[in-house]
Amino acid sequence: MAKRAFTLIELLVVIAIIAILAAILFPVFASARERARQTTCLSNMRQLGMALAMYIGDSDERCFFFGHNRDLSRANPLQPLGATIENRWWNQIFPYTRARGGLLVCPSDSGRVPHALEDGVDGRPFVPRSYVANRAAEHLPLAAVDAPAEIIVVTEKSSALWCDDSWYEPPKNLYNKVRNGVDLGEPVLALTRHFSGFTAAFFDGHARWISRGTLLSNPCGEPWSGVELMRRYPIPGAAPWHPLCPN
Repeated sequence: MAKRAFTLIELLVVIAIIAILAAILFPVFASARERARQTTCLSNMRQLGMALAMYIGDSDERCFFFGHNRDLSRANPLQPLGATIENRWWNQIFPYTRARGGLLVCPSDSGRVPHALEDGVDGRPFVPRSYVANRAAEHLPLAAVDAPAEIIVVTEKSSALWCDDSWYEPPKNLYNKVRNGVDLGEPVLALTRHFSGFTAAFFDGHARWISRGTLLSNPCGEPWSGVELMRRYPIPGAAPWHPLCPN
């Protein structure tokens, strides 16, 4: 007896069922994949936070410092400290970690733009980086921070190719970056990288996920942004203010 073949209608029904299942399952798989990436990113933040806490403990209870060729810092308000590979904030705390450069990359970051001193060109090391530090925290003593569990010290930076920033200044950099009078269309910070939020390490060493809506529910990003620290302990020459959060 000859085997019965599928009719065209039956084949179309099977194809339609497969398409429906794919439409249902693919977003689930994508969400699960992104959740796993977020978990890796949060683990990086936890390790950076713990390294920061140990660094502070060994540095007279002060946070890492800001080294720049032009801009001043709290560590030296009279002249720039200069930018070197050694005084990048991540290299200041790496001795307290095991994974080193691997901790600087978020799997969800497509940009990973490195600092110019670590861009792999002309014999320089190549260190891709997804994270940026908060200037509100730079070189502050822990005793100056009333709520160390609420102040972000390290968080995620934009994937944009222009974003090689090592530091960000709140409140200005909570909003779209403006360069030479041109709005670049997004902030230095990657505020929506993980399910409309981002991961961050805090002054006390812990790490957590925060939604963009939570951060910007206050136009100054308080208390997480550290804007109050910028007011109480001004950085020489810095101009961090924004029309939505003036000094």
